[in-house]
Amino acid sequence: MANVEKYELPDDLYYDPKEHLWSRIENGNVRVGLDMFGQQSAGTVAYIKLMPVGRSVRKGRAFGSLEAGKYIGPLKAPVNGEVIEHNDTVLKNPRLVNEDPYGQGWFVVIEPTDLEEDLKDRVHGGEAITEWLTNEIKEYREKGLLGEEEEED
Repeated sequence: MANVEKYELPDDLYYDPKEHLWSRIENGNVRVGLDMFGQQSAGTVAYIKLMPVGRSVRKGRAFGSLEAGKYIGPLKAPVNGEVIEHNDTVLKNPRLVNEDPYGQGWFVVIEPTDLEEDLKDRVHGGEAITEWLTNEIKEYREKGLLGEEEEED
């Protein structure tokens, strides 16, 4: 587990360095959710919309959208492929993204078409995650994107 300040990011996941979405590889498929830093920066999640099962997705294109206290925008696919499952539970209770980001708060499962290629630009492994997250926190602070409650005392 990579720990930076109050943020915990499991080091077995792959992270989108811009979107703060995580990818967990499960039997060749990709389960996708929002990492702890991303969900805390966005604020309390109020609404989620997801593509239906069976739809094709392209890496970097929206598979859904999210509305939270400080963010409204697209959720971008980490890989090319097809949505084979979406989380009905998180649609009914969007706060699960905040309460359990690596468990019940996931969004979709995608069957990828070229997993190895799509994961090349993702952050993975303890040291890489720690370095990336440390820099990300610094950048967010410099831009004034972390409020008082998010800053470490």
